Amino acid sequence: MTRNLGLVLWSISPSLFRKSLNTSLGYRNFVLSDALSELPILEETRAANVVDSKVIIPQLALAKARFDLNICAVIADAGLDSAKVLNFIINDLKAKPYIARNLRRKKDLKVSSTGNRICLAGFEILYWGKYKEGGRTRVKFVCPIIHSKKFSKEHPFCPWMHPQLVKGTGCFAYTQVLSEDIRKQIAYGTPKFKKVYNLRSRSERIFSRLLDLCTQNPSVRGLRAISNHCTIAHITVLLIALTAAKTGNKDKIRLVKSFLPNI
Repeated sequence: MTRNLGLVLWSISPSLFRKSLNTSLGYRNFVLSDALSELPILEETRAANVVDSKVIIPQLALAKARFDLNICAVIADAGLDSAKVLNFIINDLKAKPYIARNLRRKKDLKVSSTGNRICLAGFEILYWGKYKEGGRTRVKFVCPIIHSKKFSKEHPFCPWMHPQLVKGTGCFAYTQVLSEDIRKQIAYGTPKFKKVYNLRSRSERIFSRLLDLCTQNPSVRGLRAISNHCTIAHITVLLIALTAAKTGNKDKIRLVKSFLPNI
């Protein structure tokens, strides 16, 4: 029987550090949680340099398959605003993404009236075809000084003296086609989007409880030991919730300190 999971909350803990005089090793705990109960579904500890998008899709796929979940929505911050993640949520999970838009992706993007990219020097650079890479379709634009004899006669030099021009290849830029198309399906800025996305703040309470279980400065070292330490912390949170429910204290399923007063 399929169980419905109304909202999934994607959370990443603050980095877990072990420091010495000469080193600082960081790890992060990636958690897939139910936004309403604020309880973990899946968790994984990885090195701090692992990007979010490499973890979220396998976690969502595993949650759907292992627990037979019907995921209706996914809430996450701008760190997961990528076409690959949005495409997976919408087309594979058949769910709605409530993911903040990463405005930095459009910060330096300038486009002419014809749809071509504008380079740093203010020139309209040339369309150079579409390319598929890793499941993405991207449009390539190239330097007109290098690739257009007519243009180079009028503008033989780059005002910015771009290093690629000095090398003889000229600068180039890519625009991801799917990136903007997939985002048109998301109702950014609507009252419903804002209301659902505001549930993202619950991740702070989720990790606050984990910090109570000593996940911020663990006494162990090494990725495997840190991973086991975090897993035990999550299991403890779930055991507390289960104990509260079975003893008739459903209002205390998230109150770690009520059951562990001496931590």
